[in-house]
Amino acid sequence: MSLVDKIWDFVEDLIKSKCVRCGNSVSGGSKGSRCSECRKKLNAARQTPGHTERSQNKAQQAIRREKHGNGTATPKSKGKAESNAKLAAKMQRAEKKTGEKLSPDRKDNGSGYHSTNTRAVPEKLNRGRHKVDGKKLSDWNKKLKKSELTDDEIATLVALKAMSDE
Repeated sequence: MSLVDKIWDFVEDLIKSKCVRCGNSVSGGSKGSRCSECRKKLNAARQTPGHTERSQNKAQQAIRREKHGNGTATPKSKGKAESNAKLAAKMQRAEKKTGEKLSPDRKDNGSGYHSTNTRAVPEKLNRGRHKVDGKKLSDWNKKLKKSELTDDEIATLVALKAMSDE
């Protein structure tokens, strides 16, 4: 083994033991791995409603189901998701608006996860059923609307804030 090969092996070992995100050392990691701190941050992001990582994950899962990835669903030939990005953006907007964990639901189960066929519903309404119960979904929507502030309430809050700052 030549000197150049030995130096190259040493450099590769140094590269392998660094986190790709922050550059901290990685114990027993390989090239492209993350340190435990970065893995914890990523895991937390994947659980946080409205975060990019979570919405990307939801979109990837939906497209995988659409392509017959889970072993039980039939592959969809019509109404497929046009892109991962559009579905992810739709999910992220909906989760930010409601502040809770949502999941993509197809209005027509014969079609795929196209943006016109997909809606964001609470996970508890979308689990263990073939179709989301319309009555429960409308109740949830009413509850959301009740929790939103009206224009008059917002104006009052702004005025109170302005008075308190003076």
